[in-house]
Amino acid sequence: MSIRVKLYMSYLAMVFVPFILMSAFMLSIFYAGGIQDVRHYFGKEDKEPYLQALVYGELSYVLRNDSGELEKSEYVADIQERLGEHWAGLLLSREDRITSVSPFLRQVSPNENWQRLLEDPPSAVTFDSFRFETTAIGFTYPDGGDGSAVLFRRENAVPIYWRPIGAATSLAFIGLTSLLLTYFVSRSIIKPIKSLEAAALRIKDGDLSHQVKATTKGEIGQLSIAFEEMRVRLKQSIDQSLQYEENRKMLLSHISHDLKTPISAIKGYIEGIVDGIASNDEMRDRYMQTIYRKASDMDQLIDELFLFSKLDLQTVAFDFKVMDIRRYLEHFLEEQRFDLEKSDVALKYEQREGVPVLVAADPDKLSRMLTNILNNCVKYMGQVAGPETKEIRVKLTDLASHVLIEIEDSGPGIEEEDLPYIFDRFYRAEQSRNSETGGSGLGLAIVKQIIEGHGGSVWAENVERGGARFCLKLPKPIPAKSVDDHEEYSNH
Repeated sequence: MSIRVKLYMSYLAMVFVPFILMSAFMLSIFYAGGIQDVRHYFGKEDKEPYLQALVYGELSYVLRNDSGELEKSEYVADIQERLGEHWAGLLLSREDRITSVSPFLRQVSPNENWQRLLEDPPSAVTFDSFRFETTAIGFTYPDGGDGSAVLFRRENAVPIYWRPIGAATSLAFIGLTSLLLTYFVSRSIIKPIKSLEAAALRIKDGDLSHQVKATTKGEIGQLSIAFEEMRVRLKQSIDQSLQYEENRKMLLSHISHDLKTPISAIKGYIEGIVDGIASNDEMRDRYMQTIYRKASDMDQLIDELFLFSKLDLQTVAFDFKVMDIRRYLEHFLEEQRFDLEKSDVALKYEQREGVPVLVAADPDKLSRMLTNILNNCVKYMGQVAGPETKEIRVKLTDLASHVLIEIEDSGPGIEEEDLPYIFDRFYRAEQSRNSETGGSGLGLAIVKQIIEGHGGSVWAENVERGGARFCLKLPKPIPAKSVDDHEEYSNH
């Protein structure tokens, strides 16, 4: 519920809730007084002045024109009973001596001094918490005796103490309603705000682990959700920064190690030449070839480090083009076949004739990715004796929304415990860290970065008959019509 709706509802409740509570209180009072039908009660009270006027009119006529009727006990009892039914009573006297007091008046005020009221009737008097209006009428009996009649008539149907009690009760209900509404409305607003304040203080102190939960709906709930999203993004950003920092430390550590080894070897061979250890042309030539090979390894390592760092920082621009992956692999593998034959590696490409298989890819990055995998296969197949066992098979499978490229070698395979980590940076299944046998540890990491940059995935598995299989899954482009309905473009 929004804050605006809460405030509107609290305003309406301030008006109607006290009225409802006061009505319920009045009904309980009526019920306690034995009044079952409130409508009957108020109907009777509305008719009371009219019914009183009928009896008063008759009584006034008798007092002026037929006062002898007041000497008859039956008539006096009848008139007193009818007046009592309408909350009124009559006090009669003859020669200043009380002759009749209404049973109704004796009932509402049993200890009253009626003689005093006869001698000095006030304008109003209170009986049983009700206010009665007093009217004194003098008359003459038929025998000439002086008579006096004092009429007591109830002014209001509500006891006199009900007015202050009603006012106090109304104020109490209004005050109670105000307090309760203020408490609940402020609680529903202030409590979530306090939670957000506590969360903000924790974030200020660097604690981003505490989750901010939306305990209410409306504006504050939406603010809590936005605050939680901000906390999550801040935490992700900080964690990513820490991860980048850790990666940089690891990168520097591995660079220093991987560069130190060939540099030390180059220095050693140069010192051998300078000190005359290479005493003949054949040894000097062998030393120079070794120095050249080590320098080439360093150059390749630096190139891989440079490319990996740019891929890791996502600063490499991909030039995606829609192309036929079947034709691309055919041309690429044909170029690689000559170099692989020098290493006694047979390259086989399994393809099926058919319609072109389109993918959106960067040809240069795709070439680098495939080259790294092939080099990895050749390097580890070198550990298997016998040139006849060296074979690489490439297979292309057209799936519904992806293209699967499988590169399988006949090497020793990959240890099961190494499979989940071979695409991690600087991870080497061969733990000696010898660049001649284990590589730099960046080739497959670069493959993973490139394939993920294409929106695809890569994994490795062992083949049952021996060897390792590298699986590359590339997404197909999603064609879309342009405004003029003639051009197409891909989702890349």
